[in-house]
Amino acid sequence: MSKQVKTLLGVAAFAAMIIAALLIYNALYEDHAPDNVVALDSTSAVVVPDAATDIATDIAPEAPAGEPAEVREPIPDFTLLDAAGHQRQISEFFDKPIVLNFWTTWCPACVRETPYFEALYREHGGEVHVIKVNLLDGRRETREGVDQFMYESGYTFPLYFDVDGAAAFGVRGIPVTYFIEVGGYPALMAQGALNARSMEQGLGAILP
Repeated sequence: MSKQVKTLLGVAAFAAMIIAALLIYNALYEDHAPDNVVALDSTSAVVVPDAATDIATDIAPEAPAGEPAEVREPIPDFTLLDAAGHQRQISEFFDKPIVLNFWTTWCPACVRETPYFEALYREHGGEVHVIKVNLLDGRRETREGVDQFMYESGYTFPLYFDVDGAAAFGVRGIPVTYFIEVGGYPALMAQGALNARSMEQGLGAILP
């Protein structure tokens, strides 16, 4: 066998190894891809912490040292619909701290964290506004499907539906939760599913 033929065979064998490795990698990735966040479009995905990770990301900088908190900007005002179909403004809820969450029933992480929001509403509904904003699209997420999910799960927190809030916040992946102080001032955000510990951490940032 000539040296040239041996070289060609070696290159072919190496190429075959690379292709096989890529196929194995892709198969493993599909089997073990995380489900704690769902991209809202096909052009981007959001890299998020694991569901058990504490909240740690500020969504707005604190006021510079020595300056009053009032120099901070509140979150952008936006419109949402309540369960009866009435338009509401998020600014109507600035009288209390807000836990604002964007979600759908087809998002596994959204479903996984929902019991913590129900517990929050039952335990702190008098002192915190629990605003879970569902992203209806009329296809994967319908009003009938959401109502059935709420009924079958026994959830009692108030339902809200998105009009322009996700756009105002630049939401690209769900679930995402914002912990907001009285007056609409942002404190913390979490991208990905919350757990009991991270919910407690977020509440600690907005409750007296």
